[in-house]
Amino acid sequence: MEINRIDTNLLKKAIIHAAFVLRQNKKIVDALNVFPVPDGDTGTNMSLTMDQAVKELTEISSTDLKKVADKAAWGSLMGARGNSGVILSQLFRGFAQGIPTGRDSISCMELALAYKSGVDSAYRAVMRPVEGTILTVARETAEKMIFEAKRSNNLEKILDNTLRYGEKVLEKTPEMLKELKEANVVDAGGKGLLFLMKGFLEVIKNPEMDISSVQKVTAERPAEEAVHSKTLQEIKYIYCTELFVTGETIDIDALKRELSNLGDSMIVVGNGELVKIHIHTNNPDMVLGCSLKWGELSNIKIDNMKIQHEETIGNLAESDDTNNNTLQAVEKKDKEIGVFSVSSGSGLNEIFVSLGADIIEGGQSMNPSTESILSVVEKTGYKDVIILPNNKNIILTAEQVKSLSTKNIYVLPTKSIPQGISALLAFNPDSSLEDNISNMTESINNVISGEVTYAVRDTKFNGNNIKEGDILGIKDGNLEIVGKGTEEVIIELIDSMTEGKEDGIITIYYGSDIQESMVEKTVEILTQKYTNFDVEYYYGGQNLYYYIVSVE
Repeated sequence: MEINRIDTNLLKKAIIHAAFVLRQNKKIVDALNVFPVPDGDTGTNMSLTMDQAVKELTEISSTDLKKVADKAAWGSLMGARGNSGVILSQLFRGFAQGIPTGRDSISCMELALAYKSGVDSAYRAVMRPVEGTILTVARETAEKMIFEAKRSNNLEKILDNTLRYGEKVLEKTPEMLKELKEANVVDAGGKGLLFLMKGFLEVIKNPEMDISSVQKVTAERPAEEAVHSKTLQEIKYIYCTELFVTGETIDIDALKRELSNLGDSMIVVGNGELVKIHIHTNNPDMVLGCSLKWGELSNIKIDNMKIQHEETIGNLAESDDTNNNTLQAVEKKDKEIGVFSVSSGSGLNEIFVSLGADIIEGGQSMNPSTESILSVVEKTGYKDVIILPNNKNIILTAEQVKSLSTKNIYVLPTKSIPQGISALLAFNPDSSLEDNISNMTESINNVISGEVTYAVRDTKFNGNNIKEGDILGIKDGNLEIVGKGTEEVIIELIDSMTEGKEDGIITIYYGSDIQESMVEKTVEILTQKYTNFDVEYYYGGQNLYYYIVSVE
């Protein structure tokens, strides 16, 4: 049967199955990481982003196509992880904006134009778009889809030709980006997008496909994503209340005014037909009453934060009896500016906390989602917030939080753990937000960052022939050293990092796979070699990266 229109049920089924196909192939996408390091996570980030979109779709029964698209867009935004996840969420956002309101189906051309709207939105979200990436594949396939829709009204044929063309575009991405060509891989994000298109097409080819077995989203969020703040604070409003309101013409500004006197940490976002509400309140019944005036309520969630916080603090105290002094040091009840640092590894977490930061668990290989960052930021009493992503792949996700939060948020674009620590050392709680941002920005420009890890595959990169298992030294994001032993590589890496410097501080944070005796041996060599430098070392406890190093 030829399909020339797509309705609500078909769109939902196609998106859900597309997410399933990507999930089944995420390791293939992960393996396309240009750097042969063990944290290639483009496929995982895109898949987890899609899983959140699917979760939202399974909870809506509307026949309005735009409402369904809005749900998918909201879910992908909340679930967005890493640059690829954020770009994907923007594709969905623009797609939803491009769908006409009040319709239960749209034509092939309208679908193509909505996709093109998504591409435009994704390009606007990236400050400096790079060709040869997911953006290129998305733009080219959108233009091809519009071209095909002008020639035919057969949706299967349109999508099939578009997918085939997209595969050809993907094969050309190494010619657009020299890093891809040297590593002999195609763009990972583009490959992930084509897996989504493949899954979408499979449903169009078989509309009666049974997807009941894949509708339930696999709970794949890593345990490390749980976010904790070790600051015991007095909770003014006890109940964290969240819900969706579905209506005809919801006046968001009027709804905000009605809710504003009922609590704090309020988020009211959406459009005239679907609104998400988040508020901390002592009267959740009144919140529900105000919301009912505007439409039907769904996804109602009311949590007692006082009980949750007491349990969290109790558990932390129970497992951290030896760190009472640290815990007391970060009770920041009177602090006006909150600093949130993305970090993983017990040692690194303790260092950030001791410097006055709250922790957002995440980092290499487990990028936090928009929702997880927003959640921890909103649950604190700070009005001004500085976020330290400490990873270039988390910066764009953190930026998404700014438009969703009730706080005044500034994202300091720290790309490494050493930059994050340097920024915190420059932070002064008695200074203004503007002065702190200026001082912290200056500090991250004065630190050189390095990492030591291992290769996960054979490849060629930056003129180096790399074999699986080789030890790699990375300086400020550039792979510079290839060796066989961790001690050999870290010493050579520090040689490169100290080049041109007469003195300074060398700081080493060693990971969970490194014994302290090994570090002590390396530090002894470095101390003798760099007599004008102070050499320090700390337990970081990070996975995958044997050493994280800074030179200042």
